[in-house]
Amino acid sequence: MAAQTPQTAPVHLLLALSGGVDSIVLLHALAQFSSRLPYTLSAMHIHHGLSPHADEWLSLCERVCQQLGIAFYSANVHVNLQSGQGIEATAREARYQALDQMRQQLDAQAIVTAHHMQDQSETLLLQLMRGAGVKGLSAMGDWDAERKLFRPLLQVSKADILQQATALQYQWVEDESNTDISYDRNFMRQTVMPVMRERYPQLDSALARSASHMAEAQSLLDTLAGQDIAACDVREEWLGQSVDIQRLRQLGDARAKNMLRYWFQQLDLRMPNTEQLQNYWQQLSTVKPHRYLHLPLQGQAVKRQAYLHHYQQRLYCVGKPAALPKTPLVWQGGKSQIWGDWQVQFKVSKGRGIALARLGVHPAAITLNKRYGQAITLAQGLELMLFARAGGESLQPDAKRPRRELKVIFQMLAIPPWQRAFYPVVNVIATQPSHSQTLVSLASLAIDAAWRPGRNAYGLEISLQPLPNHA
Repeated sequence: MAAQTPQTAPVHLLLALSGGVDSIVLLHALAQFSSRLPYTLSAMHIHHGLSPHADEWLSLCERVCQQLGIAFYSANVHVNLQSGQGIEATAREARYQALDQMRQQLDAQAIVTAHHMQDQSETLLLQLMRGAGVKGLSAMGDWDAERKLFRPLLQVSKADILQQATALQYQWVEDESNTDISYDRNFMRQTVMPVMRERYPQLDSALARSASHMAEAQSLLDTLAGQDIAACDVREEWLGQSVDIQRLRQLGDARAKNMLRYWFQQLDLRMPNTEQLQNYWQQLSTVKPHRYLHLPLQGQAVKRQAYLHHYQQRLYCVGKPAALPKTPLVWQGGKSQIWGDWQVQFKVSKGRGIALARLGVHPAAITLNKRYGQAITLAQGLELMLFARAGGESLQPDAKRPRRELKVIFQMLAIPPWQRAFYPVVNVIATQPSHSQTLVSLASLAIDAAWRPGRNAYGLEISLQPLPNHA
């Protein structure tokens, strides 16, 4: 009997369905092709609430999908009109966030959008007006791997789309805001492009070629940046990466800034504008070897922040997690606990961490914990608690040396300054025979000598990681 080849699940596409003629034509086309090609199709409408007709658009999208037998989803999003980014950019960001959340829920491989040739032309000219570089002038590609966006109509003209919709008597909606030329794209579409097309009939195809040339150039720049970042000794760090700043400087201004742009993109950070990047590079290229420097960056996700840090001849690009909670965490004897926006891991290890024997833990309890994950119970009257540092604390990691302030221990262990606030102090609280509080460790970074286990004894190692949505 021949072995059977395992069946792979068909590709799942999620169409961004606005209800306008472009996405309606694409919906019908994809629905028709899905009977002949191996993919599953779903559609999603984003209700921005910005138009008095928004409910009607939602109803039309749902009705057409029902007629075609296409799974339909919708989401209401809030558009922050005070974001400072402009209503177009803010609405677009809210829309793509909602679409990507649904894509992940459905385990879809791509979000499909109905951008066409004229959209491409407008995008390139708008980017040119903003002084964009090669990446911006690449406009839109058929496939955006980073954001999982598929744009199959980029080579199709608006006229062809309208002709198809009219001939087949499709229903669609017209967004009344499309005539408002106070929006940059509408001004370009309604005022500038018609005049240019009258003089240059092949305008859209010519701009599409230019965007394609720019995309090729950007690909070469990315390849060079990838080689440069590897040559700069890139290393994985806590919440980010670091590179050798001396090697970065040796690249020269243009290649160094190209590498920084590529690096930020790889770490899912928003690209600084030209002025910001030039300012950052000016500081980084002149900073003294022993001077600490930090510069803010903005993440793609809402409220996510990151920083560039210069420390000991390396340039770090790392996220900024939420602060440790002010309320202490009491260990419940398990392997993991949530503490504010952090996950705290407790690991029983031989010869490392805080001595469990000093906490009155019986060897049998350690065996049950390691074999079956059973919670560990401390001796009666003892508690193990984690606190955010208050300042001025000290430990004695080496019994042959005096106690040292934690800030000195951080310096001795070369812990970068921005990480130091995220190492909690661990205290043992005793209530019998009298109340006392003893500082026993700085997480598992430094253990007081009096609380360190012997080589063959068991201890408790403590480590923290920010929860995924708070890194």
